[in-house]
Amino acid sequence: MSVYKNIIKIAFLLFVVIAISACKEKEKAINPEDDIPLFKSFIERNIDKVADDPYISSTVRPENEMYDVLLDLQRGTPWNKEEEDRFNRLIGRGNAHATILYSRLTLNDISEKSVAVSRLAKLMSEGNPYAAYWLSNRSYRCRAHLGSSSLGNKVAKDLGLDTSYENKYCTEEIYQKAVEGFKKLAAEGDLRAQYFLLKDQGLDESVEKREEYIKEVIRFAEAHYYKPLMDYTDSLQKQTNNGVIFRSKELEKLAFDLFKIASNNNYIPAMGTVMYYEENNDELFERMKKVGGSYYFLSMALDRSDELNNQEKYCHALLYEKIFKDSRYFIYYDDWPDKSDYDESICNIEKEIAEMKPMIYIDYFTRIDNWGQG
Repeated sequence: MSVYKNIIKIAFLLFVVIAISACKEKEKAINPEDDIPLFKSFIERNIDKVADDPYISSTVRPENEMYDVLLDLQRGTPWNKEEEDRFNRLIGRGNAHATILYSRLTLNDISEKSVAVSRLAKLMSEGNPYAAYWLSNRSYRCRAHLGSSSLGNKVAKDLGLDTSYENKYCTEEIYQKAVEGFKKLAAEGDLRAQYFLLKDQGLDESVEKREEYIKEVIRFAEAHYYKPLMDYTDSLQKQTNNGVIFRSKELEKLAFDLFKIASNNNYIPAMGTVMYYEENNDELFERMKKVGGSYYFLSMALDRSDELNNQEKYCHALLYEKIFKDSRYFIYYDDWPDKSDYDESICNIEKEIAEMKPMIYIDYFTRIDNWGQG
């Protein structure tokens, strides 16, 4: 009986310890509303500034040889021979970013997978941290396409194709190689590498270092790198049965102010969100059109369609088709003109495209399923 009582006591004590620990963890939980004062000065300094430079927050500028490649990926334009040739020219010139992007694209192609892996492995051996990352256990592409359980690998084996890469990659050891490489880039001032390390170290989830994390988010934003800011605003929201909503009105106001600052600096993802709140902001609509955001076309079709006559609708649909290689506004909108209703010459499409200054917001960390959201 005494043994039984002791067991009961021990179980009770364990329950108490666990309960106290849980309470302490709850007390330590991050309260995003405590962040509001930390952003106050940053918001006051920047909320009313609108950048003149359309490329101020762009990953690359038009003079960079990766610009056209990234722009097409961002626009989600259909893959074609021209795009493939452009990649191959860059790869032939030794462009590591083009090599990595193309390898990521072809990892799910059983006929090209072996070449893609060997290219990534070569770059990894030369110290490229992006190549190492995409061959590591943190890479969803690696896990999906290079393991022995991959259906594509099983098919490749049946066809007698090279599968020597199987089970050699997707490891924590390779991930740590990537981390070491990003440390070098971060020391050289690379903001994306610095943000990668911040996330790797869990600074964004630390209660004790919350103020340090917010200061880093602000530092990135002041350098016009807004991905950390957008990730931060995602953390202010929660999933409900009615969709994703902000955790409080105060946090929604904070997020809107942060979106507004990024939008004022021509960052397309933030501009799209601000357009949702400010449907009548003509200046914002024109800037969104200038930087080439697809949300401009969608918003015009859904929110401002009644402001356009049929000829204007036709030219709007034609401009979208020329830019995004997509005829949706001719096909899916019953009250819009058909493509055969007018002659293209009534629209000065070439002039409109020439006046655009598309910014690039995707980068070399962006997942493939997010490339075509621009």
